Amino acid sequence: MREHRRLKINEPTPVFKALNTVVMILLLGVMAIPLWNILVVSFTSDMESFEVEFKLLPREPSVSGYRMLLSSVQLWRPFLNNVFVTVVGTLLFVVTNSLAGFVLMRPRFPGKGLLFLVYLLPMMVPGGAIIIPLYITMKRLGLIDSLWSVTLAGVGSTFAIFLMRNYFTSIPRSLEESAHMDGASQFRILGRIYLPLSTAGLATITLMEMVGKWNHFFSAVLYLHSAEKQTLQRALQGLISPSESRLMTGEIISNNIRAAAIVVALIPMLAIYPFIQRYFIKGIFLGAIKE
Repeated sequence: MREHRRLKINEPTPVFKALNTVVMILLLGVMAIPLWNILVVSFTSDMESFEVEFKLLPREPSVSGYRMLLSSVQLWRPFLNNVFVTVVGTLLFVVTNSLAGFVLMRPRFPGKGLLFLVYLLPMMVPGGAIIIPLYITMKRLGLIDSLWSVTLAGVGSTFAIFLMRNYFTSIPRSLEESAHMDGASQFRILGRIYLPLSTAGLATITLMEMVGKWNHFFSAVLYLHSAEKQTLQRALQGLISPSESRLMTGEIISNNIRAAAIVVALIPMLAIYPFIQRYFIKGIFLGAIKE
């Protein structure tokens, strides 16, 4: 009898492991080195921050950049506006896409095929092609120069809908049938059965939207005009721009203040991500393979 050998197709070769390690180290360096330089510059003095060179450590450690940022640079209002947009926008995003995914996993209902097609269409249209229609829609709704325009922009996502649909589909229908026999409504079934069993999917779409809303820029430029309505990323752009970067006193903003502002903007995401990272990675993989 012939002896059949089983190929270990899932086990990477030593060469692949070595190349993968080198690539990951290079990617880590590309991302980590600029962040470290920004962090170090934020703790330098005003004069030292103007030196054009990579800094491993500050020569004269100072918190003058943070002190000036808190006292003279008007960054608190954009920061609070960003918090509002991120928290409310993420909540609406999760609720909307979870409800849509729950509807699409229903076995049969009138118009399901047409609704499925409508949800697929946005994936085929580039984002730049709908800028003008979106602006006209926001204008007719009276939301131009309102934080609600940035909050509601992109509240629906085809990827998030189908990710949640895949999670809901994987849950045994016997649980829903038992709840129906006990007289539970659809909303109660969704809140007590499907959502608690789909925490990885919820964490995935929550983190995805939270990062997107916190780092939004184009929608703020498009919809927001008043200075008091500006969000954090738009304010940072004005802070970094040489033509706009001046304090209330008219003095030029030094590089340590700019670096301190960037660090402050990064802190919320860096503080949240480690706690939901494992759910995010799990949600991406499981949501991609479930049917």
